[in-house]
Amino acid sequence: MEKWQRWGGQALSLSVGIHALLLIGGATFVVNQIREPQVDFIPGGSQQGAAASQALEHKIQQKKSPWLKKAMPARKLAAVGSISDIVLPDEVPDLMDLPQSRDLSGGKLTAGMGLGGAGGGFGKSMGLGSQSGMVFQPFSMFGMEIKAKRLALILDVSTSMAPHLPRVIAEVDRMSKGSIVILYFGCGIESPPPGGLDGDEVYSTSSVEFEKFWRLGGATLSETRKYRIDPSQSIQSESIFRLLSKRPQTYFIHNTGLGYTWLALLNDKVRNADGLYWFSDFQDRVDFKQLVIVRENLERRKQRLYMHAYTQGGSYDLIRTQLVEPTKGDVKLEE
Repeated sequence: MEKWQRWGGQALSLSVGIHALLLIGGATFVVNQIREPQVDFIPGGSQQGAAASQALEHKIQQKKSPWLKKAMPARKLAAVGSISDIVLPDEVPDLMDLPQSRDLSGGKLTAGMGLGGAGGGFGKSMGLGSQSGMVFQPFSMFGMEIKAKRLALILDVSTSMAPHLPRVIAEVDRMSKGSIVILYFGCGIESPPPGGLDGDEVYSTSSVEFEKFWRLGGATLSETRKYRIDPSQSIQSESIFRLLSKRPQTYFIHNTGLGYTWLALLNDKVRNADGLYWFSDFQDRVDFKQLVIVRENLERRKQRLYMHAYTQGGSYDLIRTQLVEPTKGDVKLEE
């Protein structure tokens, strides 16, 4: 004992004890810092509860889809002669879990699948009635059954027929509002002259050209070009003029002669219509050869011709048998 004290044993023991205490304290501190506390219960509605729930869900997803962490094996393509063999990936990943939802018929799913809105607008536009010149069922006009989805009108705007146009337009706007109307001066169907026709272009009735045409009583193109409007002069049949000039989708052709109504019947403006409604007195001359040309074009376009005759003129029977009946249209004779 004396030797131990003489050699400094007490000081050594004290130093060893102090170092041991420091090591034990440091180890305890480190263990407490790196060890995750095990929480048996966290009350819902708190920030700690939400964080714990997200962490738990993340761990579950990591366990259920471990293949997401793996790099996708590259596809290999090999060709032997003219036959190609496709080598699929070495490992096929598991199917991904779909998100679970209690309400699979909710608005988000319906909209995402493209089913939303498949009913209302389509259903409202179906049935008897019209929308932008289109109808969806056969309808009646002046006693005729019109079997056409798109209707276009060819109206005789000559002096004898112009007073009757308002009631025809009122009826078509009631049944097929927005239908295209082309006004033509006369109702004959003859072959074009050798030198061609001047002024066969279509103009809108809202243009100044139509006012000139109307004031001159159905003028030619050359006549309207020379004419200067005098605002102090009244417009004959002004109410009819205003009706035609303000109506959308309404056009006219300058007076090229009474016998070229086919300029309106075969015009590009009415090409997409499957029904043509022709109103006139059918007094003007028709040529059988030109009737055949018109009929062939109507049949090629699959257009039905509906003939509304104010009176039974000299060309009534020929137009009915050569144009209306072959195209499966209908006839209305007012007399």
